[in-house]
Amino acid sequence: MIGARQAEADLAPCGSGSVAQPPGLARLAELAPAMPDIVTGTQSCFRALLEALSRPGRIVALPDAARRGLGRPAAGDGQAFSEGLAALLLTLLDGETGVRWHGALPSPAARQWLRFHTGARDAADGAVAEFTLARAAELGPAEWCALSLGDDDHPQLGGTLIVEVTALQEPAAGQPGSSRTLALRGPGIAEVNHLAVAGMADAFWRYRQSLQPLFPRGFELVMVCGHHIAAVPRSTRITLEG
Repeated sequence: MIGARQAEADLAPCGSGSVAQPPGLARLAELAPAMPDIVTGTQSCFRALLEALSRPGRIVALPDAARRGLGRPAAGDGQAFSEGLAALLLTLLDGETGVRWHGALPSPAARQWLRFHTGARDAADGAVAEFTLARAAELGPAEWCALSLGDDDHPQLGGTLIVEVTALQEPAAGQPGSSRTLALRGPGIAEVNHLAVAGMADAFWRYRQSLQPLFPRGFELVMVCGHHIAAVPRSTRITLEG
């Protein structure tokens, strides 16, 4: 993990007394912070994620410990990352994980924030990315078809897709939500859970359905809306409703 000592070395004064700053490197003072209590914050965020993964389709709110004082970098279009996305990245990524961004999310400031606080870097071209990040409206076939699915001998190599969506809702039984409603079945679900998701293309869900016979190959899906998250693991079977 790259910490303050390395950052100070990168920004050490040169002989003239001025601050030497490599091109494209944001000044340390301009970086968004992480969490005031990184241990407590990331542990609480991880527990919330485990709850979402173990109960597919259930919407889980991140606890205050993961949100209080949370720094959120600006994406390429100037909009700040959602609380959920920023907290998940601080919790899940480290110096050994490769990240692939899509759409407007990547920016010099966001990349610097992620590298400084987690050590994570962009996945090299052609390399497997453990994590793929996108907004729902900017996620297309080229992006979801590039997700790593692992193989029968190494299913753990399947990637994780984290998507910012515009709305998440748990519609009551028989009452479809205003967005595309998913009927979810599988481990962690007594009979069926319903989840309405706004912003994701139907073609994405059809692609996700096409992978179901390949289990244990596949990818984990984590959707973020504000400080709420919902997950659809690869073991979950999806039926489209509404």
